[in-house]
Amino acid sequence: GNPLAELVPLLPKGEKPLYLFNGSNLDGWDGDPKFWRVEDGLIIGENKGVVPSSTYLFTKGTFRNFRLLFEVKQTMSPLHSTMHSAVAALGERFEDKGGNAHGFKGPLLMFCHDWGIWDAYGRNRVFPPGQKGPLAGLAAEKKGAWNRVEFLVTGNRIRCVANGHLVMDFTDQPGMLKASPLGLQLHSNRKPQEFRFRGLIATVNPGDQLLTLRHTNKKG
Repeated sequence: GNPLAELVPLLPKGEKPLYLFNGSNLDGWDGDPKFWRVEDGLIIGENKGVVPSSTYLFTKGTFRNFRLLFEVKQTMSPLHSTMHSAVAALGERFEDKGGNAHGFKGPLLMFCHDWGIWDAYGRNRVFPPGQKGPLAGLAAEKKGAWNRVEFLVTGNRIRCVANGHLVMDFTDQPGMLKASPLGLQLHSNRKPQEFRFRGLIATVNPGDQLLTLRHTNKKG
């Protein structure tokens, strides 16, 4: 079953759950099979060799105002990179260098070892403003374990809750955000990376409340 099924009855009235992942294969998704697979009911993004430019597993549908609920676990070992993953959203797909048909430019909503927003091929770090290097010491993060993440996009406002803590609340300038597929990121890297994803429930035109918020301390 879906580990986030318990949240579905809590959705605000009018929000219908879209189960983006069926638990058995990548129907409804588009990514490079070299990097993405399904195993034990999980989506796994992994590289053993070089990833020349960040590659994404994209939804076939597009989203503008949305709620996204998922759980993610980063494989931590002396061999693995600590590089973050992200949900690509509100931008556009394009062909990136190295013949990568699964590239993206626009907002990356980052998690695991870095948190916030990176505007790929645009403004670079958008949130937290002025952040140098990864926002790595976040108390809310469970390193090497399952993290429950909620993204809520309403108009120009983007919020993120990690394990019950509000870790991002950012309002962008009007006109910057657009409807696009959602993409799970495997970052450009020379070192091995591995991320596991499960849950992956979305809604469109969501209500203004965060379902998973338990702690209101913004610093996590």
